[in-house]
Formats: sequence, C-alpha cells, structure tokens
Amino acid sequence: MKNFIASLAALAFILFAPAAFAQGFTIPDNSVQIGHMTLVPSLGKTAPTGAGCTIAAGSSDGAGTCTASAASGSITFAVAFNSAPSCLLVDENAAGGAGGVPVYAVSTTAITLTTIVSTHIMHWFCVAKTGG
Repeated sequence: MKNFIASLAALAFILFAPAAFAQGFTIPDNSVQIGHMTLVPSLGKTAPTGAGCTIAAGSSDGAGTCTASAASGSITFAVAFNSAPSCLLVDENAAGGAGGVPVYAVSTTAITLTTIVSTHIMHWFCVAKTGG
C-alpha cells in the first residue's frame, strides 16, 4: 500500500507539475517567472545609464542593448556589484571583426567603453560572481 501511494504521488507530480510551471511561479522578488529566466529583474528598478551610448528600453544590469553615439562611453549599472561581474559586450554591426570590435573594461559600477563605433548597436550580458 505504501508503494502504491508513493507511485500515485509520483504520477500526479509528473502529470500536473508541467502545467503548474507553464502558468509561472513566483520568485522571491515578487516577479512571476513564465518562460525564459530573467537574470537581473528590472521590473520596478532603475535601468542602467549610458554616456556615449543610448540604453534601450528593457535593459538591465544583467543584459541589455545600447546604440553608440560617440567613439567612447560607459554603461553605468543601476546597482553596483560587490565585485566586478563577468561581462561580454558584442557589437551587432561588427560582422567578422570588421568595423571595429569594442574595447571595454568592467568594474563594480560600470562597463567602460574605450573604443566603440558611433551608431553601432551593442549588447551586453553580465553575471555576478559568487558573493554578488
């Protein structure tokens, strides 16, 4: 009988859990997760700011897009990291390395864009290291 109840519970989980996850679930910051994971919640938070780079709507400290308006600039995080995050910045317009690959440095407060091409669209992705 005990094995039957355990098997029945396992079957119920297999049948009904996917439906529950498809409807979403609440994350501790009170946002609801449906579909793709949001790395750094931006809902109700200030977006990063840009100098020499116009930040696109919906961008966050963890991932975003900006359009360069100068040959250098910065993306300043809305909330500073405890240690410099691991970031990747790519130039959407620099196909095959032509047109200028961005040169940048990452600190706890910003991505400093040393060499960028004006009007190019850039995307960043940052992940905090252990401890934030």
